Amino acid sequence: MTLKRILRSIFWITEGFGSLVGCAGIVLLYISWLAWLKTGTWPAYDLQMLWADLHFQLPHVGWIGDPVWAVILKMECWIAFLIAGGVLFILGFVGEGILGDSSHVAKEVE
Repeated sequence: MTLKRILRSIFWITEGFGSLVGCAGIVLLYISWLAWLKTGTWPAYDLQMLWADLHFQLPHVGWIGDPVWAVILKMECWIAFLIAGGVLFILGFVGEGILGDSSHVAKEVE
């Protein structure tokens, strides 16, 4: 019972964090759209620029090919945030659903 509550809390936090990250992606899309309206050009704010703005060194990853790594780094930030937020939200939602269904099955068996 305690393990189920802990897992349910973890899935709830994951779902909430996923919705926050997804909302950050929507805000970045809105800010990019406003910049496009003002200047007439779409701002190229990709993950590589985000890493540079955060002053992190990009790691050298040997097991991923350079073209794949380049495509990931050239992905716009709002797309990356929406994808990450969606994955986290779905993971939390499905996990909560599985825990909820298992409790109903256990009650029916008894």
